[in-house]
Amino acid sequence: MFRERNPTTGDGYIEVQAVQSGDEAEGKNKELTFNKANVVSRRHTYPFHFHVPEYANSGHCKWIYSMSYGGGLVGGDTISATVKVGPGCAALVSTQESTKVYHCNYSGETTQTTSYDIGDGSLLCVLPDATVCYKDANFNQTQVVQMRPSSNLVLLDWMLSGRLALNEFWAFKRYKNSIEVYVSDELIIKDCTDLADTPQLTVSQGMQHFHVYGTLFVLGSGLQFLAQHLLGTYARKKNYNDAHDQNLIVSISPTQYTVNGDLISGCYLRFLASDMKNAANVIQEITSSLVEILGGDPFERKL
Repeated sequence: MFRERNPTTGDGYIEVQAVQSGDEAEGKNKELTFNKANVVSRRHTYPFHFHVPEYANSGHCKWIYSMSYGGGLVGGDTISATVKVGPGCAALVSTQESTKVYHCNYSGETTQTTSYDIGDGSLLCVLPDATVCYKDANFNQTQVVQMRPSSNLVLLDWMLSGRLALNEFWAFKRYKNSIEVYVSDELIIKDCTDLADTPQLTVSQGMQHFHVYGTLFVLGSGLQFLAQHLLGTYARKKNYNDAHDQNLIVSISPTQYTVNGDLISGCYLRFLASDMKNAANVIQEITSSLVEILGGDPFERKL
């Protein structure tokens, strides 16, 4: 029987740099060509852990898994992690399973802060499994991204309504997620999701029959093929008589920012799905165009 551990503070740091070798750089196109990457620094403290499998994929992209020992995040945990990707290389940050956030007693809060630093001409894909907040969980997550004008970013953040087998539907106390993206120290994106019951409306009532919620950011000149693919798939105008999908809602917008004369473009996507099957359709649209670059699909045999 699983015995819940006491809340604790954990942190981690990992740095990926391009390997100086005779290997030929590889990439999807000339705008997104990178060298073989290697981990040059890694440290972590319990309960947090960075796992770097040796044979997770083929190709030059380095795969990194963030993990928490003890089955998930206990109420009151404080986690802080930093991922740094050096110039000219690519990295994937994922998880081996869903991030479980257990209940918080009294007024306690579980916090997780992750900082990402992406070097010139590099690619970072943050493609984790969904977060699952258990009943009475109180989760506050912050993700901060530092980019350069030539950096490339794919950042997916998504969550499930709870443990469906136990009839937990949006039964947490609060879920707060803040995402900030900086280019050359200039803030270009600040996105915040804050879900909690109010006297007028509960989260469960507001979500109705939807059980999956997600957001996606795609930024960088080397990722225009992905942004255009998603825009072409989900931004198409529907005819007046087209049937409305009651199980999947996707909203997408192109994005453009100018920082010190440099244009940073991409797209911003949000989705609501009634179940994992419908959510998987969106996830697969995202990852299918990235498999060649990543050297594999991080959601293979998961969805």
